[in-house]
Amino acid sequence: MVTRMKMAVIVMMMVALLSPQLSDAASVFTAFSRGFERQEEIQSTRVTSGRGWESREVPGKVWVCTGQPRAPGTTQTSTSDQMAAFLRLFAYLNGRNNRDQRLPMGVPVSIEARPAPDGGKELSACFFLPESVQSNPPTPTEPLVYLSTRPALTILTRRFGGFATDEDTWENEARALRRLLSAEGQQTRTDLQYWNAYDPPYKFWNRHNEVWLVKA
Repeated sequence: MVTRMKMAVIVMMMVALLSPQLSDAASVFTAFSRGFERQEEIQSTRVTSGRGWESREVPGKVWVCTGQPRAPGTTQTSTSDQMAAFLRLFAYLNGRNNRDQRLPMGVPVSIEARPAPDGGKELSACFFLPESVQSNPPTPTEPLVYLSTRPALTILTRRFGGFATDEDTWENEARALRRLLSAEGQQTRTDLQYWNAYDPPYKFWNRHNEVWLVKA
C-alpha cells in the first residue's frame, strides 16, 4: 500500500515531469526538502483571548513575496499558478538574489488577501525572512519577486488543522472566525486578511494553520 508520504513524493515528481516551465524557477525536490530544515517562526505576543480566539501583536518585519495571478474569467488561482508562485519564492531562498545567497526558510508561509475589483481576491504569497537577514536582506533578481515590509499589526486569530490548499477553505475559516469575533463585539478590517500555514507538506497530522484578521 502506498503511504501518504510516498504519495506526496509521487505528486511532486509528477509536477516536476509534467510542468518543466515550473521546474525552471526552482527544483520541486529542493523546495520539498527545505521543509526538513529547522525553520524560524515569526515571534508574536498574545494580548488577549476570548471564546476560541486570541489577539496577538505581530511585529513589523520584511517578507519576500510574489503575486498569485488568476486567469481571466476565473475566481481562484489555479494549482499550477500556486506552484509557480511558491517555486519563485524558493528560488530566491536558494540563491536567486543579488548576492547569490542561500537563505534559511522562516514560517509561516503567508498569503496576503485583499478584495479585487471583480469581487474575487488579489493574492500575494510571502515567506517570512528570519532575523539573521531582516536588517539587510538580499534583493530578488526575479522580476516577479519583491521584498515587502509589513507594518506591526494587531491580529485576531485561531488555529485550525488539515490541508488548507484552496481559497474556499481559507474563506470559510475567515467567515467562521469573523462570526465568532462579531459575537463578542470584536471588529476587524474588511480590506485585508492573511492566510498562514506553519507546516511543511510532508506533515499529515496536527497541522497548524491560521487566518489573521486585522483589528479595525
